[in-house]
Amino acid sequence: MDIVEIDAASNNGVDEIRDLRDKVRFPPAIGRYKVYIIDEVHMLSIGAFNALLKTLEEPPPHVVFVLATTEPHKLPATILSRCQRFDFRRIPQKVLTARMKAICDKMNVTIDEESLHTIARWAEGGMRDALSLLDQCMSFCGGHITNDDVLNILGTADQDFLFQVAEDILTGNLQGLLHNIGRLSDDGKDFNAFLRDLLHYIRNLLIVKSCSNPESLLDVAESTLKQLKNQAEKAGEGRLIRTIELLSPLESEMRYSTQPRVLLELAAVKLCRPEQEASLEALLDRVEYLEKKLGSGGMAASDAMIAPVTPGILHDDAREENKPVKQKKRAEQQKAVKQGTEMDMYSEKSDSYLEKSDSGLKEAERKPVGTEPSESRQGAVGAAATATKAGDAQTGPDPASKWPQIMDGIEQERPSIHATLMDAKPRMGKNGVFKLIFPPSMGFHVLLIEQENNRTFIEDMIKKTSGQQVRLECMLEDEIEEQTADEDYIVEKAREAFGSLVEVVDED
Repeated sequence: MDIVEIDAASNNGVDEIRDLRDKVRFPPAIGRYKVYIIDEVHMLSIGAFNALLKTLEEPPPHVVFVLATTEPHKLPATILSRCQRFDFRRIPQKVLTARMKAICDKMNVTIDEESLHTIARWAEGGMRDALSLLDQCMSFCGGHITNDDVLNILGTADQDFLFQVAEDILTGNLQGLLHNIGRLSDDGKDFNAFLRDLLHYIRNLLIVKSCSNPESLLDVAESTLKQLKNQAEKAGEGRLIRTIELLSPLESEMRYSTQPRVLLELAAVKLCRPEQEASLEALLDRVEYLEKKLGSGGMAASDAMIAPVTPGILHDDAREENKPVKQKKRAEQQKAVKQGTEMDMYSEKSDSYLEKSDSGLKEAERKPVGTEPSESRQGAVGAAATATKAGDAQTGPDPASKWPQIMDGIEQERPSIHATLMDAKPRMGKNGVFKLIFPPSMGFHVLLIEQENNRTFIEDMIKKTSGQQVRLECMLEDEIEEQTADEDYIVEKAREAFGSLVEVVDED
């Protein structure tokens, strides 16, 4: 009689509050205080709040009001200013499991730790929900409760099954993911309950992946935390974020759908096939997945679905099919270089001829009559040869020998480009071409460096450090091997045709 609970959701009018105001004048029957608990107080109308305000300002000395609500922001400021506020927080899982364990021991009920953690996870910090689930398990199982019994009551899957589903999502194993969804349907599990657990698990993976100290943010068992850390090392943030964005709205759609399995399978296909979407999130997911595969030393055969949509990255089969195109392109490049070399030689010959003529005329004017013309010509030719040799000599150090200093300058100004060039090997080629040789698995790095702004920046850094103006060219090691094989083949055919007249000169 001294504790009265009022549901404000169904008693939210002015008349109910007036009746309450009339009753508070009577003293308690047993204790010192008479307690009025108004649940969901934010549901009261404005008139009801105004009728209650005077009583809250000057309550009788024997009356205590407890206003309970889940939405305190909906209460008027005049009510909040006259109350002491107490915020109830979630109870940690350790406290929930310890309390449930004590109750089970007192009632002679055996239950394992895994079952307690499952109930605590689903209670989400509420002791009342945890004890309600525990009571259901006791009614269903009797004196012995196992984790399978708890999962059957909740209609969801165990932690190992969630781990396997998350692994299929992160690796893009669509066949395994669809097979696991089929298992859920065959076992009669609730898809909404499973989706809720899966979202919670992916969220925990993202926290572990993003934070250096996830223990302060996750309320899970030690074994579960260790499992999350091991899986997060192989996961990408882009895939985890995209998974949460796809699955979060799916929970409300499945609740009102007659075919929840179809919706879940469609989401699985989207998760494992990002190349079929045109969104920015899907593109970032694909790039992140490619970088991870390239960084691990190459692409597996199962990645054939991604390779065709990524420019510049080809498997061995695709490289063989495109070999004639590459040879044609290389031939055109060699032709262009050859034409440029011939123009340089023509220019050098013209300059030498002019120098020779000028020198010959000057010496002919200075030399007395009777001197042999052949001597003048010999002197002119010697002067021209000396001038040509001086023009061919390098005017500065080899840029390839200055590569460590060049990398230091790049690291200071563009750290991202420096990281891309870590595995590149420099080589100075012909006609001022500075070559960067990358491992075969770094085609993506070649694409980044060959962008106009990045290439120009590296060329400027080479000139700034070595004093040499160069033209940057990026290649993969396997392309170098193919080019060397083609050159050896040309030399062999030339020797077969011309014999000892062929002489190979290394101009590097």
